[in-house]
Amino acid sequence: MNGASEMQEAKTPSVFFAHGAPTLALEDTAASRFLKSFADVTPTPEAIVILSAHWETPGLRLSAPGRLRTYHDFQGFPKALYDIDYPAIADEDQVDEVARLLENQGHDVILDSEWGLDHGAWVPLSLAYPEADIPVIALSLPFGSTPATLFKLGRDLAPLKTKGYLIVGSGSTTHNLRRISPQGSPAPDWVSGFDNWLDQGLEAGSIEYFEDLEAAPDFRKNHPTEEHLLPLFFAFGAGEPKTKPKLLHRSYEYGSISMSYFDFGT
Repeated sequence: MNGASEMQEAKTPSVFFAHGAPTLALEDTAASRFLKSFADVTPTPEAIVILSAHWETPGLRLSAPGRLRTYHDFQGFPKALYDIDYPAIADEDQVDEVARLLENQGHDVILDSEWGLDHGAWVPLSLAYPEADIPVIALSLPFGSTPATLFKLGRDLAPLKTKGYLIVGSGSTTHNLRRISPQGSPAPDWVSGFDNWLDQGLEAGSIEYFEDLEAAPDFRKNHPTEEHLLPLFFAFGAGEPKTKPKLLHRSYEYGSISMSYFDFGT
């Protein structure tokens, strides 16, 4: 059986990527090495749909067709980071397919030609797919989203996996920049404990486990604001209902930032 036939019969996965600090694009860390190896063990997708924690909007937005801007949405980092350009393109037919699927599921969708790809999208993609030769469609994180609404959004887009779309949520399972430590510092108990709580819920396979995030151990200590956690539930929803999620990689950067990567099934 040739590779093309295998691609048609198999589904591409739904995954969650930790994007870390923007410098992940430049540094040699366990997480950056994992991302650089990702394409070697994953079927080459026809397109990538990515929802990043850094594109929050009123309502749901989708990349308009065309070349996507590499948005350097940060300050005070090395010049080499601002020199990175990730020239991904949103294919017109694929954008139309995603938009129609969302509209058929009751979503109001606005095409956006301004945003492009923020660092939550282009940093991990530039490591996993450095040639930028796979079409990319960015999806926004609507204000007021909850684990349940993001789970449904992922579930609504899950049929795209049978057509070779890789569905990606990009954020961080722990994200408190006020509590970071020097690079290489061990993760404190309140960070690893939250990851353990999260793993148990994902293993249980029920979004109801996450109904009250405030009740999670040290939730606000790990997430002063919840936008970096929410893309996880998008990827979770797009996964296979009867398949246990697989933790592909976990390491910690700056003590309090969990670099966790999940595959929610093919």
